[in-house]
Amino acid sequence: MKTIWLTSLGILLLSQPAMAGFTGGGVPGGFVGPSSGIAQTVEQALDARDDTPAVLEGHVVERVGKDKYVFQDATGKMTVEIDHEVFGARIVTPQTKVRLSGEVDSEFFRRNKVDVDVLEILAQPAQ
Repeated sequence: MKTIWLTSLGILLLSQPAMAGFTGGGVPGGFVGPSSGIAQTVEQALDARDDTPAVLEGHVVERVGKDKYVFQDATGKMTVEIDHEVFGARIVTPQTKVRLSGEVDSEFFRRNKVDVDVLEILAQPAQ
């Protein structure tokens, strides 16, 4: 019984450093900037590999499908997938500045998109 308990404790302790860098939003914590491996613009996300973390700031400008939207920043436009639950009760218009956090979804013969895990409102337009 001691062996099983000690083995379980060892596995738990070894897994702690691997999990320590994650914030829970699907995006690893730590440095975000040049050479960080995180897509920060539409241009970078369109060229990124599958499952690359993405943190984009800009505007959701159009709905093009059930959970699919066009997102735009200063570098261009791309499709993002935002589940209804991610919006919650918040209202987002094309004038609302948002930060989207998620992962790049890359498939053969299709343009990259970003699957959004977290949507933050940075600025609402004046009413």
